[in-house]
Amino acid sequence: MTRQRTPTLEVREALLRAARRLLDERGPDALAIRDIAARAGVAPMGVYNRFGSKDGILNALLQQGFDELAAAVTVTPDSDHPLRSLATGCANYRAFALANPAMYRLMFDFPVPGLYSSDAARTAARTAFERLVDAVRLGIATAHIQPGEPYEIAQRIWAACHGAISLELRNIGFVSNHSTHYTALIHTVLRGIVAPSTTVL
Repeated sequence: MTRQRTPTLEVREALLRAARRLLDERGPDALAIRDIAARAGVAPMGVYNRFGSKDGILNALLQQGFDELAAAVTVTPDSDHPLRSLATGCANYRAFALANPAMYRLMFDFPVPGLYSSDAARTAARTAFERLVDAVRLGIATAHIQPGEPYEIAQRIWAACHGAISLELRNIGFVSNHSTHYTALIHTVLRGIVAPSTTVL
């Protein structure tokens, strides 16, 4: 038997939807409690009752963003072509960032002074990163990637992806085509970790 959602849950979801719309439209600076409540058609006290504070709703957004990122970069493992799977995951990472620039900024640029990430938000962030670590582990296990510490290797890949995307989102750089540049960057990074007897893709 399907249980009905409680009004409290419905209000919470309405507030999150409102906060996400404001984030997308105006960026993190627009996330004032009164504006979120007004957009959701709820009294400001409704935000405090369900999230505790502005930090509470921001952390709920952070968790949502990292959950979506984890889903985006999760690629079906392919032991025959793990580097191809890695490249696909990196491409999906960029696609998420370009489709959600304001969320990406909230997740990685710390634009809200004094915001302290909750345990749930940090766990969601770690889960998203673990998807990359899993892909690296598979590449090492199948001898497509040089032996090494998976977290260290994954960090190098992520640093390259994040750096390129951050420049692109800020319209900084000297490339004629960001998509072509990003693909070439990923190939360059993978060439740096590939096992000697393996081709990149």
